[in-house]
Amino acid sequence: MRRSRLIEIIKEEIQRVISEESTQYKFEGLLQTDTVRRPQKDILSDIRALPGITIVSSKDYDPTSSAFSNPDYYSTLKIKVDPHPFMSGGGFKDETLQNMLSDIRKIDGVKNFKLTQSVEKAIV
Repeated sequence: MRRSRLIEIIKEEIQRVISEESTQYKFEGLLQTDTVRRPQKDILSDIRALPGITIVSSKDYDPTSSAFSNPDYYSTLKIKVDPHPFMSGGGFKDETLQNMLSDIRKIDGVKNFKLTQSVEKAIV
């Protein structure tokens, strides 16, 4: 094979990979934490460290409540998930989501987490 043809094939493959669509999932939920036990920032950091979770944004559920030393602090989380880590297991499925929710609930300081908005699939 000529060198120029090989370079052309490599360029075509790189372009194909770059132009591939990426799928992302988004969901929203109500998080109840015990910020006496652990600071909210540490709890959110642990959630962000879970496989597939790329973005977590948090907003006070009750603006009159403070995260500082509150045994029942509520916040609304918006979470984005990159399904890439789950592709070898057949992709992002309902079971994957349930495991992710369970993992969030197991984090030290989390009292409860429940979905308030169904999962959205977006092509980016």
